[in-house]
Amino acid sequence: MTFKPFTIFAITLLVSGCNDESSAQNESLVPSATLAEIQEIFSPKLKDTDDNANGIRDDIDKLIEQKFSYTPKIKRAAEQEARALQKFMEATTKEEALKSAEQIARATSCTFKILSDPIQDYDKRQYLAKELEAWTTNTKERLSKYLESSKLIRGAYFTQPIEPVCD
Repeated sequence: MTFKPFTIFAITLLVSGCNDESSAQNESLVPSATLAEIQEIFSPKLKDTDDNANGIRDDIDKLIEQKFSYTPKIKRAAEQEARALQKFMEATTKEEALKSAEQIARATSCTFKILSDPIQDYDKRQYLAKELEAWTTNTKERLSKYLESSKLIRGAYFTQPIEPVCD
């Protein structure tokens, strides 16, 4: 199969245009920081400490403070989701895992309630959920615990959380 020069030029133009647009969107969502700053703040070498006893690891508290505290409601929603993810990761029985999964669903519903615009807030909701999950499972041991909890709830089904969904 051969491509005409115009076709290759058009494809190149489309791809390069998409890359510029998506990188501009991502830059607006993520505050700029140097790699050293990020490593210092979010070092996975930190032990699972929770100095303020709020149910959220200290490194996750720092993440929320830096990236998700632009309004008090969003900060509370991020904290609710972080607590639920942490409990889920620490579950040792099917009952604990199911209860924690229900709390994650409540937290997700809360985030949807606060960031409710289906178009403008979509990227913010996705970014919040992905970042919290990534940092919660940021070591091999933590990811392993998270996957163990996921195995505990295999085959379970969930219903839509009942209001109020925000803590």
